[in-house]
Amino acid sequence: MFQRVISTKGFWRSVIILAVGFIFIYNIIDVWFAYDFDWTLYAENRFAKDNLLRFFVANIMSGFVYGFVVTFLKFRGNIKKNDSK
Repeated sequence: MFQRVISTKGFWRSVIILAVGFIFIYNIIDVWFAYDFDWTLYAENRFAKDNLLRFFVANIMSGFVYGFVVTFLKFRGNIKKNDSK
C-alpha cells in the first residue's frame, strides 16, 4: 500500500506544496508569538551564523514530515475509497 500511495500521480507535488505552506505559516506564527512581529529581531536571531543551518534544516524537515504525513493519509484514504467501489 505504501508504494502504491507514494507512486500515485500528484503525490510528491502535494507533499511539496503542503511543506512550503507549513513552513510559511509556522514562521509567521513564530514571529508573532516569540518576537511580536519584530522582523528585524527575528532575522537577527534566526539567520545568525550559528543558527542558519539549523534554521533551514529544521524548517525543511518539519515541512517535509507534515506534508508527507498529511498527503499520505489523504491519498491512502482516496485509494481505499476507490478500491471499495
